Amino acid sequence: MVSSETAQEGQEEFPRFSKRTPISALLDRNQAWAERQERVNPLLFPSLSHSQHPHILWIGCSDSRVPETTVLDLLPGDLFVHRNIANVVSASDMSVLSVIQFAVEVLGVSHIVVCGMSVCDDSLIERALWMWRLYCCLGKQEAWFDR
Repeated sequence: MVSSETAQEGQEEFPRFSKRTPISALLDRNQAWAERQERVNPLLFPSLSHSQHPHILWIGCSDSRVPETTVLDLLPGDLFVHRNIANVVSASDMSVLSVIQFAVEVLGVSHIVVCGMSVCDDSLIERALWMWRLYCCLGKQEAWFDR
């Protein structure tokens, strides 16, 4: 957020990345983020260096305004994420099918969230149900209920 008392006209306290921003600024921001994480949560990076153990598979839209770990106030490693345009789950999309299979069978996630936005079309629920039916057809529904 920009505070009118602390930021001058046209400047933000934490400037956004724009087309005029040099790509080197992205690396600087990453370094600052990593240093901040080490101060706030010194065990985060060591805990992530060995393996991942998320409990949630998040299938969301690629929309840049909905960063899942930010809007859920979670840390890296808390979610296993698949993003695409409009949360499309198709029987011919090997990417999303591979993500679902890996998340359930290898990572052992106990929840799958298909997240849409209020400005998206109304077929979100239909897609989520279709995905569930697809997974049931693959014979994996018992694995979900056993967790």
